[in-house]
Amino acid sequence: RDLARVKDILVLPDVALLVDRWDEDWSRLAWLRLFGRAELLEPEPREAVEHQLAVRLLRERYPQYAGHALETSPIICVRIERAVSWEATPGG
Repeated sequence: RDLARVKDILVLPDVALLVDRWDEDWSRLAWLRLFGRAELLEPEPREAVEHQLAVRLLRERYPQYAGHALETSPIICVRIERAVSWEATPGG
């Protein structure tokens, strides 16, 4: 809860995530920008099911989390509201 990103979310939950595809061949460039609202999933009864699912999925994807106490930590959840993308086209 002391992380700057957690504090930022508590103040302003509007977030954006940018994913890009880089290539030396600029005709293959692309990006995807996701806009949404972030919230903290707390390990408390009203959010327990969603929090436990998030912990399980994180551990399945990232084995490094096996030794972390995720069960007692908030998890950042981003609810996507809008997506915008761009892709280079040959000659464009």
